[in-house]
Amino acid sequence: MSHEATIWAIKQTGKGLSPGAKLVLWHLADRHNPDHGCFPKQTRLAADCEMSRSTINEHLNTLEAKGLIQRIQQIDPKTKQQRPTRYVFGFEADFPAGGEGGSDPMQQQAAMEPKEAFEKPCPESGHGPESVSGNDQKPCPDMPQSRVRLSGHVEPVREPLKEPCVGGDAAHTPDGFEAFWEAHPRQRDRSRCQRLFTEAVKAGASAERIAKAAERYRAENTGNKPMYLAYADNWLDAKRWEDHPDTQPLTARSESVKQAAVFWAGKVKAKAYIPQTAISPEVAACMLSNGLVGEADLLRAGLRL
Repeated sequence: MSHEATIWAIKQTGKGLSPGAKLVLWHLADRHNPDHGCFPKQTRLAADCEMSRSTINEHLNTLEAKGLIQRIQQIDPKTKQQRPTRYVFGFEADFPAGGEGGSDPMQQQAAMEPKEAFEKPCPESGHGPESVSGNDQKPCPDMPQSRVRLSGHVEPVREPLKEPCVGGDAAHTPDGFEAFWEAHPRQRDRSRCQRLFTEAVKAGASAERIAKAAERYRAENTGNKPMYLAYADNWLDAKRWEDHPDTQPLTARSESVKQAAVFWAGKVKAKAYIPQTAISPEVAACMLSNGLVGEADLLRAGLRL
């Protein structure tokens, strides 16, 4: 980790960032190496922040639009395989110029890759660069899956699908399943979970109750190691939602506030270090109103109520 990066992330106030975006920025900074940079995978970020990958992407888009980070996609000049995305922070000397949000990602990629990667001809055709670019050269014949974009190439217009693409149990999965799947802290075997969830609802269980119970199960186990949590399919098979007869949903103004409250409640219970500006008054109020922590817990963590 880089102390410079984490301190910089904590000081990014007045940017209009949501608690969720601040959380993602903090964990990105925590993964920064001062000598090599920042290259975490999205799955790693999702696990650190306890968010779905789609939510992670929304916050990354916000951070990039605010000019706090720049994502740079890189291609191995020899194998043509995509390397892990590099995250450049606003305080770094090589942060791309060009105003808020940074400069064109393709220009950044070209600037960071070895020059010979753009000069070496295709081994079969004898012409055209091997880099991923917007030129009009043909892709290398031995790389049929190359992502080189052909100039002037027009994609055919595709008619919208008239019928759903799914069938069987997946086509009849109750609406509440997605809420359950996003809420459960240890996902596994989505197809089996869909089947068990559908069977439970058909047997009379409330889809909303199952989803809320999974959300409460996640909150109660914040900070625990995954190895101590039940897999989602086993949780459904054992009807673990019945362990929460009076389950109440976590209430908050937005999903990002709810996620931040659950995350920091785990840190408070674990007595981990918490930066003074990490928990906003709104997040603290959400933690208290939902019973995730008590006032004594927050005071012990150094928060002023």
